[in-house]
Amino acid sequence: MEVGKTIGREREKPERDSERERVRRKLKKQQAVAILGVLVFLGGLLYLLGRAGAEWYKWISQREEVVEIPREPTIEVIDEQTGKKAEASSRVLEYIAEVEEEFSKLGRKVVLARIPEGKIREVDLELEGVSGVVKVSLDRGAGVSAEDGERMLKYLEKEGVAEFSYVDVRVARKGYWK
Repeated sequence: MEVGKTIGREREKPERDSERERVRRKLKKQQAVAILGVLVFLGGLLYLLGRAGAEWYKWISQREEVVEIPREPTIEVIDEQTGKKAEASSRVLEYIAEVEEEFSKLGRKVVLARIPEGKIREVDLELEGVSGVVKVSLDRGAGVSAEDGERMLKYLEKEGVAEFSYVDVRVARKGYWK
């Protein structure tokens, strides 16, 4: 580079201060527009999130809560230890009501439920037209117990057994009778 020469000579067209100022203003405008665009986008996003939150709150607050009321058996439940009406828990009474309903779906009517002495997970059911009782367990589903009991009663009818003491369906995949 020679002494006394300016950078302006090497350029095709020398730049003036006013042109540089115009370019700076143009860049500042572009930055301002970009920042404004980002702010508008974020504002819109916040608005949509607010609307979604309001709709969700509206949906939650207007939702109806379903409270299931435990079913009560329509039959008498007797405690064998006292010989009187059983003072059973709501879970036991609900189970008896479910078993009663399941047997009625299968065409059988439960007439009495007994809670045996010393047993807390067993219920003995007397069915209309059946000589013995059906022993069921609270640990198994009411529907499964009713189906297994019905299956055992049909088996005994098929085998010609009219009199029996009990049918035991407390264990899955096993059926006993005496």
